[in-house]
Amino acid sequence: MREYMPSIIQDLEQYHADLDSELEAILQPREGLLYDMMLYQLGWADKQGEPLPKPRPLRPYALLALLSSEAVGGSHQPALPAAAAMELVHTFIEVHKDVQEGNPRQESRPSVWWVWGPGQAINVGDGLHALGRSALFRLSDANLPLDRVLQALGILDEACIRMCEGQYLELSHQERLDISRSSYLKMAANLTGSVTSCAMALGALAATGRQDAVAAFQEAGRKLGLAYQVRQDVQAVWGNQNGGTASPQFLNKKKLYPIAALLESADLSTKRALGDIYFKRVLEPDDQQQLLNLLEANDVRADAESTVADYITQAEAALQAAGLEEEALQPLLDFARNLVKPHNSDERS
Repeated sequence: MREYMPSIIQDLEQYHADLDSELEAILQPREGLLYDMMLYQLGWADKQGEPLPKPRPLRPYALLALLSSEAVGGSHQPALPAAAAMELVHTFIEVHKDVQEGNPRQESRPSVWWVWGPGQAINVGDGLHALGRSALFRLSDANLPLDRVLQALGILDEACIRMCEGQYLELSHQERLDISRSSYLKMAANLTGSVTSCAMALGALAATGRQDAVAAFQEAGRKLGLAYQVRQDVQAVWGNQNGGTASPQFLNKKKLYPIAALLESADLSTKRALGDIYFKRVLEPDDQQQLLNLLEANDVRADAESTVADYITQAEAALQAAGLEEEALQPLLDFARNLVKPHNSDERS
């Protein structure tokens, strides 16, 4: 699900404008319903293919690529093809995830699969993935050597494979109660850590041929991705209590980090209560309150917050290992910290 942080987006308006221009250069030459569906998913068109004002979602992966390039080389411009690739890949992930999870809506309107069917949605996702790969070849237009372009393609492909492994693990966890922190973190490192790692590595690679810097940003991205995934899980469990609706992730039996931590540390009676919840064929909103009570009784939120803090500290340490000036890293560090801090539901639009 796309998240919105208006204060951050205002500060990064030029990045968004440049990214939109790059995406337009990739998408505008292509015509037909397939591309209309892609534009619909991006929020650029309605169901009839008519243009809409372009939204300003957070775009975490694209912005990580741009900010990483700026941190290493002083400009975000060289990484625009990489950022476009990350945005297209992120969009492909969203389309496929909506199909896998049966989400009828994406933000405030129907999902692609709900409008055009799951078969066409899979086709849209596959097309977005292919466009993301091809976008990286635009790096050569900025005179990036061919060996670095091919390295960028390899980094993206490996990240997509790891992401699929993470998606497999996440789906396989849904009907299991033997999930631990370590099994959860293995899943999260693949599902989200691989994508954030890819974004930061591509940004660094667009700006420099220094492989030590690329490796440092890749490792920082992996740790940031773990922090980001745990933060998203905390928001899924506790972020909408005042709204009165159950988290879709919970109703889909996802083993979010707080649940994995509880499963690992709970006593026998708590595990039995969890079994009573998760062995139901369909979960109800009332089940969420029972789960919240169990989480609160076992102080799981403090554990999750500590885990987020630990991983963001590790990400910052990895960035420091790149040997860059603190001033150059500051915008990237600020964005990373904002990415994993708590956000109230009324801060999103």
